[in-house]
Amino acid sequence: MRRERKRNIIFAVLFCVAVLAFFVLMNISEIMDYSKIEAAGKKSLLPVDIKQETRKRYYKGRTTQTTKNYVKFVVEINNKKKAFWMPTSHAYGQNTPSAGIAAVSGKKKIDRYIFYTEDHIYYSEDAATVNEYIRESIKDKILVYVLFIAVLGVVYLIVYVVKSLVEKVKMRRN
Repeated sequence: MRRERKRNIIFAVLFCVAVLAFFVLMNISEIMDYSKIEAAGKKSLLPVDIKQETRKRYYKGRTTQTTKNYVKFVVEINNKKKAFWMPTSHAYGQNTPSAGIAAVSGKKKIDRYIFYTEDHIYYSEDAATVNEYIRESIKDKILVYVLFIAVLGVVYLIVYVVKSLVEKVKMRRN
């Protein structure tokens, strides 16, 4: 029984490390940029274009389709114009093509704090400094990680309790 517990603990720790590695590798480009990010300040962004990306997933004969709408913004940083795409839901609160079309045709400006590297542009509604942005970004990733591990812990606890009950019933029968 002790050997099995040790094996379960080692498996759980290795699984947590693997999940953490997955989350890190999933956002590796942003994490690698943390040391290079600079703040451009609060900018008023004017939408200039829209696009829509559709993904299809095939699973057991069923096709599911997800659509994500984007709005293009152009921002001037160090006397250079850079364009980037922001999900419509982040900019205007809705993931609909009509929200993007209305924003572009109505020239609805939004205010965001802009952070940049040579290759990427990042944005935030609340974080005014680079440190605040990094903290905000990491906090979201850690929250998802902790929730995932908590759910995994609850499942593990349920399986352990059920297994213990089954063993007790078997012992009583013998």
